[in-house]
Amino acid sequence: MPCMALVQMGKNANLLIHEATLEDGMEKEAIEKTHSTTSQAIQTGMKMNAEFIMLNHFSQRYAKIPLFSDDFSDKVGIAFDHMRVRFGDFPAIPKLIPPLKALFAEDIVEMEERKEKREMRLLKETALVLDKLTRGDSTEAACQKRKQAKNHQELPDKKLKTVD
Repeated sequence: MPCMALVQMGKNANLLIHEATLEDGMEKEAIEKTHSTTSQAIQTGMKMNAEFIMLNHFSQRYAKIPLFSDDFSDKVGIAFDHMRVRFGDFPAIPKLIPPLKALFAEDIVEMEERKEKREMRLLKETALVLDKLTRGDSTEAACQKRKQAKNHQELPDKKLKTVD
């Protein structure tokens, strides 16, 4: 989860090791679970002007590697369990991302498809809520009209007496 105190304390750090548990588009879940998305982690490193940003602690939903965001650059790398990195290795780490994408291409396609399905489900849920809200207003207006008509019908018929 983005934290300005971390940004201030880590200003101009050589290295930021930051968890990137969730993929972009899952900001709500990241807040609920007090984790960060890939882009949130990278943006934190950029704000603190870190020389290098190493992302780790990826969700179990990723078979082997995380989905890569557009924020990846030559200042960003990913770490795996038991991985050892020296400061001198930083320039080489981002160069590993294209081969990793090629190696795990099928897994990445599967994860992107799941992401698209999740986004479509969220769009449908939002559309249903909006539809209910819209129909709710028209339903309420119809109820008001029925009440008015009923009240009008319940008024006793009064005949005016005419004077001869």
